[in-house]
Amino acid sequence: MVRWLACVVSVASVAVLGGDALADDTSTGDKLRILYSSRFTFTDDGLPLITVEIMGGQREVRLSAPGGVVVRPDGAGGSTVDVTRDGERWTIRAERSAPALIHEWTVVETAAADDATGISQALARWKARGFEARPLEIGTVFGVDGEVIDTRDVLIGIDPVPAPGGAERGKAIARRFGVTTSIHRELVRRPTGTVVASGGATRVANPSVLWFAPRDPKQPLTVEDVPTNTGGSQLVTGKETRRYWGSVYVTVGTDGALVAVNAVPEDRLLAGLVPAEILPSAPDAALEAQAIAARTELLQKIGRRNATDPFILCSTQQCQVYAGAGREHPRTTRAVEKTRGIVMLRDGGGLVDARYSAACGGHSEDNDAIWGGSPDPALRGHPDGDGMTRISDDSIASFLAQDERTSWCGRTRRGEGRFRWTARLPADELSRRVAEQHPALGRVTALVPVTRGISGRVRRLRIVGERGAAVVEGDLYIRRLLGGLKSTLFAVDVEGPRDRPTTFVLRGAGFGHGVGMCQVGAIGMAEAGKSHADILRHYYRGIHLRRLY
Repeated sequence: MVRWLACVVSVASVAVLGGDALADDTSTGDKLRILYSSRFTFTDDGLPLITVEIMGGQREVRLSAPGGVVVRPDGAGGSTVDVTRDGERWTIRAERSAPALIHEWTVVETAAADDATGISQALARWKARGFEARPLEIGTVFGVDGEVIDTRDVLIGIDPVPAPGGAERGKAIARRFGVTTSIHRELVRRPTGTVVASGGATRVANPSVLWFAPRDPKQPLTVEDVPTNTGGSQLVTGKETRRYWGSVYVTVGTDGALVAVNAVPEDRLLAGLVPAEILPSAPDAALEAQAIAARTELLQKIGRRNATDPFILCSTQQCQVYAGAGREHPRTTRAVEKTRGIVMLRDGGGLVDARYSAACGGHSEDNDAIWGGSPDPALRGHPDGDGMTRISDDSIASFLAQDERTSWCGRTRRGEGRFRWTARLPADELSRRVAEQHPALGRVTALVPVTRGISGRVRRLRIVGERGAAVVEGDLYIRRLLGGLKSTLFAVDVEGPRDRPTTFVLRGAGFGHGVGMCQVGAIGMAEAGKSHADILRHYYRGIHLRRLY
């Protein structure tokens, strides 16, 4: 087993709950702070313990387990309440709860954690503009086997305001100084309240948090009425009962309502994640590449997201979709086990920001073209095979017509309907949709790409109406505005009069943002006999693989 030498990580974390109780003098208050703190823990098997949100905003949480549930008010090492019978339910509520106080900083610049000169200059620059700037560190740093892995960045934040006022303040600062801004949330005061659990005739109350574990550690916990939405543009469509390996803690969330969190070993988590990300029937090399990419993405996100929440990872598309136990597949589980501890590292040091999408359509995209921010050398758009090196308005028709065998994601039959597609948008329907966001335009008469990324994906789109025009931008925003397109890599044709079309015909390529690994392309490469290392080095530039544990 690899020996971990040091660990300083900006994440929420908890102790292992499923095994024997160990002596632990940590107080309840200290344990609550750990959920929001910089501590990072490992299981006895040497695997990272990941805390994943199950659901938030709840008035009540209900859970049970075959063989019964034990309650540990103080977490591992503390007192244990063990009175429920096989399958008996615990019902958890909050009393006298109050939300957190969160400040939102406007981020005006970003620097590497080791760039002391750049940080000092940025702070001085904004001080000269009349702001009290502050460095805000995100990311992780830890040492393993003599190598230091550092994913930290320093954000230069100014003008903090109570949430949710940061977005408008950030926009005003961006307009005033001509800079790109984002928002960093700081937890000023944790939420408070008493968490009360009732099981049978037993009632357990504890300040802010209670931990639950199955009496039999080989059994999962069952949580009822978990929302089935997966984030993004999807609405909550229902609820279902789900099972979770490891332990669950229930605490007061930042909104003052309950949040349930699963503390689960990394291998169990990935075994549930990977089959949701890629077809389990894909060749072994593609599954292994996906497992490594998902593991790298998981560890790279630590300390960068959910900084004000009592967990490391949310369970929706903004993080990694996780629906608990029972979603595993033997083939993807084998891929996770075979690649245990392997991650992608940049040749210059640090974890890769391992983005991936369903199908690139023949050309991947630059990260900054999709999300803004700094260009990432590992996430540069390039042909997915032997195709064109850059797609423009002049060349997009030729690109869309090129032989599918020029691209890895076009060579496999599994890319059918994703490599190339056509969307027909009736003008009346499109006009109604656009009017919800831009009511002054009137009936839509033209869609004109203004700016394209290197892959040909539309970055800025001009929508022309009978009463005016507007330029919209952002990959996801454009896709949603036009009715849920598979991607923004498209050319526009019209049917009907040019000045009053009846239908807009979008001929496009790909499915998703196109940054990083193309999952259909990975399948195509694997079908051609390429290894997981070949696949990952094709889609991520300037990287190498390393087994960390």
